[in-house]
Amino acid sequence: MKTAKKILILIIITVFLISLNSIVYSAGSYSVTASSKSLAPGKTATLTIKTTNAVGRFNITSSNPGVVTVGKSSVWVSSSENITLTAKTAGTATITVTPEDVSDTEYNKITSPKSVIITVGANNTTTPNQPTNPTTPSQPNNTKSGDATLKSITIGGKTYSGSSLKNTISYTVESSVNSIKISAIKNHSKATVSGTGTKSLVAGQTNKFPINVTAENGTKKTYNVNIIRLADDETIPNIIDEENQIPDTQETKPKLTSLIIKDVELNPEFNPEIYSYTTNVKNIKELEIDATANIADAKIDIEGATELTQGDNIVKITVTLGEEKTVYIIDLYNEIEEEIVGMTNDSDNKQDNGNNNFIAGNLKEILSILMICSLGIIAIRYIILSYMLSKELDESSDEDLIIEDDIEDKGLKVKNQNIAIETGRIGRHF
Repeated sequence: MKTAKKILILIIITVFLISLNSIVYSAGSYSVTASSKSLAPGKTATLTIKTTNAVGRFNITSSNPGVVTVGKSSVWVSSSENITLTAKTAGTATITVTPEDVSDTEYNKITSPKSVIITVGANNTTTPNQPTNPTTPSQPNNTKSGDATLKSITIGGKTYSGSSLKNTISYTVESSVNSIKISAIKNHSKATVSGTGTKSLVAGQTNKFPINVTAENGTKKTYNVNIIRLADDETIPNIIDEENQIPDTQETKPKLTSLIIKDVELNPEFNPEIYSYTTNVKNIKELEIDATANIADAKIDIEGATELTQGDNIVKITVTLGEEKTVYIIDLYNEIEEEIVGMTNDSDNKQDNGNNNFIAGNLKEILSILMICSLGIIAIRYIILSYMLSKELDESSDEDLIIEDDIEDKGLKVKNQNIAIETGRIGRHF
């Protein structure tokens, strides 16, 4: 009984080992797949070489490179590698993958080639690896214009265009004008304009007429036309020299379109229809005026802009065309501050006074320095003379040694007398 059990256990172990060996080892292999087998010219596909329990180098070739080309002719594969296939022209090409030096884990050689067929069609525009983006279809350019501007506005007989065309236009008419026509020309043909036509005017007040422009894409812009109709007892406002004025009823009336004066701010702000202004300035002797007329042939004359004086000054700007003229008046008040006379002399005097104050304040120190220098000179001279005297006395002493004793006292007296004389000389030197 025990022997039978042992035999059974031995059989079970043998079967287990055989099955384990078959699980651990399996033959090596590889596969070749293409992301797409149908391409359009210029499109690409991906060729994937994948190995199982195998590793080595594979060669990749195309049977018709004029139809399909391969990105790599040789590749080492240990697990998986991708090669790019590019479609050139319509036709068919066979892509062949050949193991060059490939073996499995038991060193068994793998040599069988594998291939895929790629078809390139002229009308085939869909490739799985490069799908067409449905969110960005090709569409014609239908961009709409956003131009909501006007080329010109005509009020009565006057047209505003170019630099004279502004967002707000003021226009003045006589009290006898009951209505006026407003027309406009748009810059873009697909824009729409509203607010034009013949407008009724109320006397003695400003009549406001907005002109609305809508662009093709919906952009909007508004131009404001303010027409002032005078009351029955009024004339053209802000005109001082009425004898030289011509009513603004003709299209060719000469006027200023711009008036710029350096460092001067007009009150009110310049408007071609306003003819009288006031302003205050300080210390200005001459005005720099830049004026432009609405008509190229018009002549501009400026009076009173030079040699400005203290107080009120009248500056007159006349625009003339033939016998017609328009006059703009500027009432300018000039405040001139008095100049400080003799500023240079005062500064010079201050400098001189400063020098004098310096000398006076330091006189004691200056005298002390001079005295020290004088004493130094005297001391140097005294030292030199003393040296000369001592040398002479030494020489005299050598000579006196040979004098007899009985005359020594006399010689000493003479020397003493000589010393006194030399001392007196030294005193005279000092």
